[in-house]
Amino acid sequence: MQMLWAQAKLNLSLMPDQRTYLVSMVPEKTWAPPQNTVASIQVVLQLQAGKPFLAGQINSMIPGITWADNAYVESPSAASGQQFVCFVMNERSTNKIPFDAGVETPLFTFVNLEPGCAGLVQLVEKNDAVVRDVVLRDRINVTQNMTVLGARGNAVTGILNQGADCTVLSTSGSTPALVNNLRVFPVPATNFLNIAWENAAANGPDKLLVSDMLGKVMTLENTSDLTGEHRMQLDIATYPTGLYTAVLTNTSGERQVFRFVVIHP
Repeated sequence: MQMLWAQAKLNLSLMPDQRTYLVSMVPEKTWAPPQNTVASIQVVLQLQAGKPFLAGQINSMIPGITWADNAYVESPSAASGQQFVCFVMNERSTNKIPFDAGVETPLFTFVNLEPGCAGLVQLVEKNDAVVRDVVLRDRINVTQNMTVLGARGNAVTGILNQGADCTVLSTSGSTPALVNNLRVFPVPATNFLNIAWENAAANGPDKLLVSDMLGKVMTLENTSDLTGEHRMQLDIATYPTGLYTAVLTNTSGERQVFRFVVIHP
């Protein structure tokens, strides 16, 4: 008899400032306490060896949980062209992480403190041959792990994307981009979020809609569709800590999507 337990996939994305990385996970099933009790988490990144990379400004998206970059593995014998960065949850056990089926749960953000761009940064795949070689030959644990009571062990089954590349400026689902030179700051935000962009021609965006991870509309603002540079400031002081999606749209139905993070200490 085969027992099927709910699992979760990890995701790594780059925020609009092109320097803040977000690690999140998407569960396949809802777990309520005590089944959502997490004993430990290790998240492992992989990038090209020799690239300057030092994680810093690590901000937890889950109140009451903290994270640390506890290990850097540069050019192990089984993967001489790679380096690995391991993050861990500092707490020994918690039931504060929500597991809602199909809902992206942001875990933490960080930035690369080294100057310049590190290129493609990826979450390691659980069954990748290189990862297995590093574990077996170098005896270094560079595997993803999220030990959850409901999963009766490691809940991580895979990765949702191919990684985040700071050399590639994403238009977040709009090709070509509806606006030029989109800037969203600060990252993460606490009380106010500043948004600036340029309309290259008429029929620029006339509305901005912000929703939370469950699709609840937080705000709907009118914007100017005239040519030129535009700025607006959102009051997000009452937004709960979390990940939000913003959509700029025009009267033709064209849209540009970006995401931002809100953290309240």
